[in-house]
Amino acid sequence: MKTNLLNTIAIAIVMTTCYNCSVEPMDNLQTETLEQLTLANMEQASTMICNGSNPKARIANNGTLPADYQIYDSTGVMIDSINDIQPGTVSDWITFPEGIIIFNVVMDSFSDQKVSHNMATCTEIFMEIDANNQLTEVAPQASPN
Repeated sequence: MKTNLLNTIAIAIVMTTCYNCSVEPMDNLQTETLEQLTLANMEQASTMICNGSNPKARIANNGTLPADYQIYDSTGVMIDSINDIQPGTVSDWITFPEGIIIFNVVMDSFSDQKVSHNMATCTEIFMEIDANNQLTEVAPQASPN
């Protein structure tokens, strides 16, 4: 009697579970997921469209000395500069015309550290002074706008 009752309860649980589950076709799920991914990619692509904005640059000073950040065009004319960037701080963005740009970092007891990059419209460069007061190598990247 006990065994029959346990078997009946077990069968009732299995039957209840089977009737409570619903089955949805995989085609609908895959289509909805694909549509969501396509929409997300379109939104991301729209933020990466170049609107013709000038290139821009900034620098993080992770060193131990204050630094001056200077930006020159290919002929040696200074475009802009930010002086006395303290250790542990990040400069504001500086915009400038496209072309070959020379980035110069000057610190109190070190000589100039210069790098040159061909900066196109809609590009940016985020430079960094490392813990040893050396300018790290980075390349320009596409700017979000």
